[in-house]
Amino acid sequence: MAQVAFLGAGQMGSGMIRNLLRAGHQVTVHNRTPERATPLLADGARLAPTPRAAAEGAEAVLSMLTDDAASRAGWTGPDGALSGMAPGALCIECSSLSQGWILALAGLCGDLGVRFLDCPVAGRPPVAQKGELAVFAGGAAEDVAAATPILQAFSKSIAHFGPAGSGIAFKLIYNALGAVQVAAVAEAMHACDAAGMDLDTCATAFAAGATGSPHVTQHARAMAARLGPQPVAFPGASRIKDLNYAIDLAEGSGSPAHLARAARTVFGIMTEQGMDQRNDSEVIDALRARHPLPGGPEGAKR
Repeated sequence: MAQVAFLGAGQMGSGMIRNLLRAGHQVTVHNRTPERATPLLADGARLAPTPRAAAEGAEAVLSMLTDDAASRAGWTGPDGALSGMAPGALCIECSSLSQGWILALAGLCGDLGVRFLDCPVAGRPPVAQKGELAVFAGGAAEDVAAATPILQAFSKSIAHFGPAGSGIAFKLIYNALGAVQVAAVAEAMHACDAAGMDLDTCATAFAAGATGSPHVTQHARAMAARLGPQPVAFPGASRIKDLNYAIDLAEGSGSPAHLARAARTVFGIMTEQGMDQRNDSEVIDALRARHPLPGGPEGAKR
C-alpha cells in the first residue's frame, strides 16, 4: 500500500479519497477550506495545512481541483506540492484542465525528476463514491503501470492514450461531446414542449430510439420531470469551463469546434439567467426562462 497525498476534497475528491483509504492506502489531504475535509478524518485520512506538507514523504500526489488556477496554486510556489515531492514520486493530475497547463506542469515535474501523469476521470460524484470512475491516462507506460494500484482504488477502467497531455486531450473531447448532447436534448425537449407533446412520452421515445445514449436518456428524463433545483453533480459553469478548454484544444490543433461552440452558447444562457452554479440538466430551465412558452413560465405544464 502507498503513502498518498491528495489535493482537493470536494464532491469528486472526497469519494476518491475514501476509496483510496478503503484500499488500504495512507492518505494525507489538503483542501483550501480545511473544514470541508474534516469528515475524512473519521475514515482514516490525515489533514495537512499546505499542499507541500501533504506531499512530503508521499509516493504519489493526486489532485482533483476546479480549474487551471486552482491546480497551479496547488502544485507550484513555496507551499505547492511540487516543493515537497522527492525525485521519483508520482504527480497525478486528475482534474479537467487545459492541455496547455497540463503540458507546462509535466515540464515542471520533469525538471524536478518527478514522474508525471495526467489522469482525468469520467463519472459524477455518486460514481466516484462507488469507486467506478473511468481514468483517461497520459504519460509514460511504466509510470501508468506504477500508478495502477492507486488508480484502481477509485476506478473501474484505465485507458492509456499516450504521452503526457493525451489523457486530458481525450477528456476534454469527451466532455465536449457530453455537453453537446445535454445542450441538444434540452433544445429538443423544449421544442417538444412548444409543440404540445407530453414530455415523459418524449423522453421515453428518445431513450428507446437511436438517439438514446445514456447521457441523453438520463438528462431527458430529468428535464421531463421538471425537477427544479437539483443536487449539483456538474454545474453549468463547469460545462462552460471545460468547453472553453476543449475549443482551445481543438482549434489549436487545427480541428473545428462548431458544435462545442454552439453548446457553449446554450450553456451560456445559464450564466445569463443566474443559473450557472446549478446542475447541467437544468439548462432547460434557463431555456424556458429565456424562451417562455404561452401559458406561463413553464408553458402549459403539459
